[in-house]
Amino acid sequence: MAANQFHGSMLQEAYTSGMNDRTNHYRRILNMYRRFHEAVVANYDAEVEVYRIAGKLELFEDLFNDGFMNHVKDKLETELALAHARLSDVKVSNLDWEMLGEPQIWR
Repeated sequence: MAANQFHGSMLQEAYTSGMNDRTNHYRRILNMYRRFHEAVVANYDAEVEVYRIAGKLELFEDLFNDGFMNHVKDKLETELALAHARLSDVKVSNLDWEMLGEPQIWR
């Protein structure tokens, strides 16, 4: 009876180990995709900010051609330069499914 118990416990340990490995594997994939999604959202937010400020500046130039609002125009141009700098700081990397052992996902 002791041999059957030993054999059963080895199978249970192997099953548990396999389940833990699989869980960890898919947890790593999920975390990598979460970071990718966060980077895409950050990139989108930065692009929206750039286009919003550029639109304000374009509207400002269309409406006010006079020189009395130059300080507002200068402020908008500075904001636009800062928004472009923030946009260039956001990096979106590609997901490497081969590295994760899931090459079939993009085939």
